[in-house]
Amino acid sequence: MSLTVRPADRDAVYVLATDPEAPEVAAIMAPKRLNGSAGRTAASLLGLSEDHAGEVELVNPADLEGLGLSAYLTQGLGLNEEAVGRDRQNLDALRSPVILVRGRLAEAGDSEITLPRGVSYIGKYLLNRTEVGMMPLAAQSAVGVIPPVMTPPMAPMPRNKAWVASLTIGIGVVIALVALGLALR
Repeated sequence: MSLTVRPADRDAVYVLATDPEAPEVAAIMAPKRLNGSAGRTAASLLGLSEDHAGEVELVNPADLEGLGLSAYLTQGLGLNEEAVGRDRQNLDALRSPVILVRGRLAEAGDSEITLPRGVSYIGKYLLNRTEVGMMPLAAQSAVGVIPPVMTPPMAPMPRNKAWVASLTIGIGVVIALVALGLALR
């Protein structure tokens, strides 16, 4: 069986179950021995490059005791509660490691994943999206258009400031010429 992940599935998480008896999945059956490389190992099992390893997660349901896989998906990953709730019994019944594939891996184009023997597709679940609503502002200051702040035009620099600037520059030039004369002696 193969799984096609499209760019439109960016906010989806695919849940894949593993069969502990299949020799193809032997590399992921002892997640504690993977020492932080569980995502890379699961990605290579699915034929994905190391670039996509960050979009693959290996979850051992035994580590979710008291929570369950369905609660991890909804509360931990923010997936749609209604969709996960329809499959709650099947998800919470899984005992062997589960592979989670994020749809972000197909941002550049369709990604075809051939599921090896011992890996089966359980479902695709979308992230919860909350509607962002903008309420009209009720304050009196928010009603109508506020006129722009008018700033007076820039006036020419007063003569006394221009004179001080010229004097400072002149003194600097004189000091530089004296220093140059001393250096040439």
